[in-house]
Amino acid sequence: MLSRFNTFLCIIASLAAFSSCKTEEAVPAVSSQGIVQIDEANSRTFVQRDLSNQGKIVLVGKSSQNFSSAQVKFKNVMGGKETDWLTLSKEGSNFKGEFILQGGGYYPEVKLLQDTKVLTDTVLSKTPFKVGEVFAVIGHSLAEGQAPYELTDYDKEWCEIVKYSDSNVVGFWGRLANMLKNRYLVPIRIYSTGIGGSTSEQWGKSALGLEFTSGLFDWKKRYPYSFFENRILNDVPKSGLRAVLVLHGENDVTLSIDNIVTYTDAYMKFTRELLKSKDLSFVVARSNRGLNKVEDQHVQEAQNIIIKILPYVYEGANLQTVVGPGFRWDGTHFNYAGLEEAARKWDIIFEPKLFTQMNPVLRSR
Repeated sequence: MLSRFNTFLCIIASLAAFSSCKTEEAVPAVSSQGIVQIDEANSRTFVQRDLSNQGKIVLVGKSSQNFSSAQVKFKNVMGGKETDWLTLSKEGSNFKGEFILQGGGYYPEVKLLQDTKVLTDTVLSKTPFKVGEVFAVIGHSLAEGQAPYELTDYDKEWCEIVKYSDSNVVGFWGRLANMLKNRYLVPIRIYSTGIGGSTSEQWGKSALGLEFTSGLFDWKKRYPYSFFENRILNDVPKSGLRAVLVLHGENDVTLSIDNIVTYTDAYMKFTRELLKSKDLSFVVARSNRGLNKVEDQHVQEAQNIIIKILPYVYEGANLQTVVGPGFRWDGTHFNYAGLEEAARKWDIIFEPKLFTQMNPVLRSR
């Protein structure tokens, strides 16, 4: 009986000790997270790096507690370089700062002070800041992706595939982003702005507001280009952009070589004017069904001309070898093996030299 009583006392003591320890640890964590909040909408948490491997981020936040000054240190988590303590400007309960960071991924550590007393010192791991590479996409269904075929096992903290509809899939872009992140140790963002069923001619004519016949796109609303335009105008000024990745070809088989080249050139020029960047880069995939029929051959020839003659255009992935039932479930669209190979083909072309040739558009607001 005495043994059982002693055991009971030990259990009570252990529970009391556990409860006491748990309470002491939990209070500061909850308090710290509640004191500091980052305004993600007005911050610039992902920016394109420049040719010197730097980017200017913006941190905007507020505190529920009175403070006299605020500081931030950016702790590099992937690549990059940790900063010293940097001063944030203060206005009422709000704080703000613009800082140049080396290419990489960071957690901000925010310190609030009242005179010389530290009120809180919080690492905000849920709001990472990223200086890396940003791309947008022009293309048809292979660029947009089709359910159920998508590769979703990629590092979503440092690789962002920005979809504009919950019904969209990431296709192979997440895998490509992961590969580039691992190679260059910088975060990757891709604006997934491909549109299924579209042709190069429709993109060019809709950019210019020219009439064309289509069962899918209303030329009066400048579809499909206006979809791309609206997102580019909203997002790119906040983040910057390295290049536009182009994936067309399979739907261009009914077009002439001249029309493919002419209207590809048209939407490229229009996009440069839109972003006020005369040397904006386009990286064009060689993409077709690889059947070596006459229509496939003239698509190949048009893509050769685009890559070799048009200014600020670079050769992208060679997808005309990713063909057949082993890679394309219906002869056109990628299955899982096709997605893996497409990502690998895109990754191959992104050599360090290419990044030195492509002058990025930097954040403007």
